Amino acid sequence: MAGDAFEETLAGFRRWAGTTDRKLNGDPEEDAAELDTVFSLMPDYLGIDAPSGLTAGSLAELLLDVYPRKVTVLDPKDVASTIPALRDLTSYLADTAAITAGTARAMDRELDEIEPDFADAVMDPARWGPATAIMHAMHRDGVDISDSASVDAWIAQQNAGMAAGHAGGFAALQADPLTWDGVDLKEAFGIPDVVAPVRLPDDEELAALAVAAPLLADLRGLARDVREATVRTATVDPLLLALALECELVERDGDTLVPGDNVERLDNLTEGAVAMEAWDYAFGQVLDTTLEAADETEPLAGEDLDLTGHGLALVTELFLGARAGVPVTQLSESLKSAAIAEVPPDAAERQWAEWAGTHGDPAGLLLEQLAKLSAVTVADGVARLEPLALHAIAAKLRASGVHVPDLPPPGEMTVDDVVLLNMSGTEEDFAADFAIWVAQRTPEDAARELLAFAAAEGPAVRIAAVQVASRLDAAAEPAWRDALDRRELRCYAKMALVKRLAERDEEQRAPAELAGTTEDLAWFIADSFAPLAGIVGRNNMIPFDTSQLSTAGLDVSNESLFEAMARLDHPDAEAVLTMLGKHCDDKKTAKAARKAAFKAASRRASRQR
Repeated sequence: MAGDAFEETLAGFRRWAGTTDRKLNGDPEEDAAELDTVFSLMPDYLGIDAPSGLTAGSLAELLLDVYPRKVTVLDPKDVASTIPALRDLTSYLADTAAITAGTARAMDRELDEIEPDFADAVMDPARWGPATAIMHAMHRDGVDISDSASVDAWIAQQNAGMAAGHAGGFAALQADPLTWDGVDLKEAFGIPDVVAPVRLPDDEELAALAVAAPLLADLRGLARDVREATVRTATVDPLLLALALECELVERDGDTLVPGDNVERLDNLTEGAVAMEAWDYAFGQVLDTTLEAADETEPLAGEDLDLTGHGLALVTELFLGARAGVPVTQLSESLKSAAIAEVPPDAAERQWAEWAGTHGDPAGLLLEQLAKLSAVTVADGVARLEPLALHAIAAKLRASGVHVPDLPPPGEMTVDDVVLLNMSGTEEDFAADFAIWVAQRTPEDAARELLAFAAAEGPAVRIAAVQVASRLDAAAEPAWRDALDRRELRCYAKMALVKRLAERDEEQRAPAELAGTTEDLAWFIADSFAPLAGIVGRNNMIPFDTSQLSTAGLDVSNESLFEAMARLDHPDAEAVLTMLGKHCDDKKTAKAARKAAFKAASRRASRQR
């Protein structure tokens, strides 16, 4: 519940619903449950500190923007009670004079306008926040979302899949003879359901970049030349010629070139949609034909090498490399490993040297063509995708069912975006964006946003959000002090405040109110170990020792700590205790964890009865 005003409103609504003569739009209990959800969104995302602050205009933002982004809805039937609940709330607020009759009528009219679009909005992936997208991905994969161990196992598998694909390069991606038009990137390369966010320019800027791409200018020039003069095939760069032939801009006529069916296709690229369509087509053809075209000029060099599908694999690996990019040497070695995989070992190195000596390094050829298309840049030996390629690959991934979050400009980032970027971006990029984000608010306000977000999220995201908040200076101290009142944040707030005191005066003793307790430690352990619960291998053992805590002034036995964990109202405490009971390397500690896990399960069962 968001605060006292919301709690009082909900309690008053329940009493009113049980006594009013009005015919309600929804069931009173369903109304109350749904209002509990929407009330939790209003303070942080609408800036409303009481339900009476709702006005006509705020409902559209609440239901069509905030709700889809923050509330996971797996079946549109699950929101059947939302609009009726808000209609009944409007009646209650008007009956109790919390809002005027005119405001109530305006809100009812707005609900009429929203209702036809609401269910579609909550099921629209474009409106989902990162956490909502992840929940939908788990649901598609059959994960029991109520089982925290299963959820964490799925997340670990997704992260492991992304890491393996990135670290293993082309060999791990197992490129097949694929074409850009026909490929399902998710299926072909094992892409996770959710990937790092991308920041892209607007459509107008993307179109301008497409028009300015040097390779499109070269193709346009060749198409113009064959209409105006005799062009000998031998005078045209082989890779440019292969691309022009594939795009049907030109055709062969003996040893000369003549206009092809699409010769006029690049004449007018002033319209955004036309320019992007031409660029996208050229991008696919560069990926599909570059290495094949080079190979055709001397087919006997490295004749057994498999050089198909590697353009797709290269840009996929670059996409997974995100802002950090991928070293060119790594791309080259990865492509080599895949190309020689089916060649007998005694011939593999020789054939690779033959091909590279004749045509150049395959990865280098691909990167050169992609750079001419403004798809990549190479600096200091590291290749990175440029916005046009990011846009094309993100669209392809989304068509394959992968959620690729859009990262807005730094000044427009939400707290969700900030934490997501911290979890998936480079430190250099994050620091720059974070400084801009904080500059638009005070450090204290930034800390409050981050900590409110942390309190509402699961352990992994909460820890990341707390780490971001810890970057803020002493001006954020009031926010940390208020966080002492939140059970989800208390242990982190105490650590942050003690650190601040030590920075001011190393000799100053922390006040008693900031002393760590067994419950604080129990919550911290539950948060820290939760992502591991359910994914630790059968034979893996976990060291667990609290004896060193005595030097920090907290002398607690494992038994006392586990007992405190069993009493926590932490959704993952039982799963963590169960994991420790199975995998602690010390038998006595494991036994204590199993005993506490049993107590936690018993308490959970008694609460459910």
